[in-house]
Amino acid sequence: MENEFKFCPKCGAKVKANAKFCPKCGNRFIEMSQNRSSNDQSNAGSSQPQNMASGKKPFKHRNWLIAGVIAVIVVIVTVTIASSIITKQQTQAKKTAMIQSSQLKESIKKKKEAKENKTEKQLAHESVDVVTDMIQNDWDLDAECDDVTITSSYGGNQYGGYASVSDDDGDQTTVDVTVTNVKYDHNVSVEIDGDGHDTLNNTFDTYDDEDDDY
Repeated sequence: MENEFKFCPKCGAKVKANAKFCPKCGNRFIEMSQNRSSNDQSNAGSSQPQNMASGKKPFKHRNWLIAGVIAVIVVIVTVTIASSIITKQQTQAKKTAMIQSSQLKESIKKKKEAKENKTEKQLAHESVDVVTDMIQNDWDLDAECDDVTITSSYGGNQYGGYASVSDDDGDQTTVDVTVTNVKYDHNVSVEIDGDGHDTLNNTFDTYDDEDDDY
């Protein structure tokens, strides 16, 4: 029942809650109730945006935090993938370079061997006449060189091998020779090694022996 009464702010008289005027002093209550209601509305209106604003701020901070974490994860994944790709490319490039280097070395080696074989073959061919001339003119033997085979290189322009020698009677033998490529003279020099001279003398007749037979 006490809530059904109010007090006049001017004279303090107790009046009904819905009274618009004070019966004692005639004070009007309607303005106070309007002001109170307007104040209540303004307070309610002002508190609502504050509550909304205060409610939105945590969500904004949370969204920024989530976005930051996602960005960091994306950067880490991107860097990891890029690093892996670069490492694979570098490894592949290194393997390719090694293969190309090996192929180049092998190609150079084959070209060098082919050139050396060609030189040896040419020297062997030219040495045949030199050995024959040595046997017939220097040692006066009735024999001739059939072919020269080069078996090794002594380095520089010297080669080792052997010469096959025969005569018309079917006698034949081989002697070790050293072949020198005389580049400055575009010529070939041949030396019969060791006891090759004795071997030839014991195998073949001299032209003087044949003259004595007649």
